[in-house]
Amino acid sequence: MPSKTRDTRENQKKLYDQRIQERRADLEKKGIKEFNKDKVYEHLKAKQRAIMKAIVAIDVSNARNEHRKEAAAEQAAPVPAAPKEKKPKKEKPEKAEKAAPAKAGN
Repeated sequence: MPSKTRDTRENQKKLYDQRIQERRADLEKKGIKEFNKDKVYEHLKAKQRAIMKAIVAIDVSNARNEHRKEAAAEQAAPVPAAPKEKKPKKEKPEKAEKAAPAKAGN
């Protein structure tokens, strides 16, 4: 499982930087000045580039997560809106008084 923390990747980067410097010193002692043709040196540089890409990906992921948290916070606590003005209710016309009850059976 790949490392997902920036601190771990930074430590890996320091380790590979140190290994590259050691390999470079060894090659200089042997009299080799073209470091890029050495397969071990190429491998170390490739690992270093991969670690740098992982650090960038972690930074992008963290920025995206922060943006999501901010958006969620805005939705959870929306800004109170100004109260709406209520429209006055229409008055119902009063019904005419009920007509006198009809007389039964004449």
